[in-house]
Amino acid sequence: MFISIELAEKVRVKRAKAQQTKKAVAEELGIKPQTYTKVENGDYDAPKRIYEAVMNWLVEDL
Repeated sequence: MFISIELAEKVRVKRAKAQQTKKAVAEELGIKPQTYTKVENGDYDAPKRIYEAVMNWLVEDL
């Protein structure tokens, strides 16, 4: 499952608005901080579990 640069931007914006560290969000998503950095950078072909965790995290405020 591909995390595009546009999706990565949405992740960065949500983290900034929540004033959370990368490490805190990574823990919340159940992934390593290094993997979360790949998510925020975009252009990342994430495993299904990571992609689903990111998408669920993004939509939980809607």
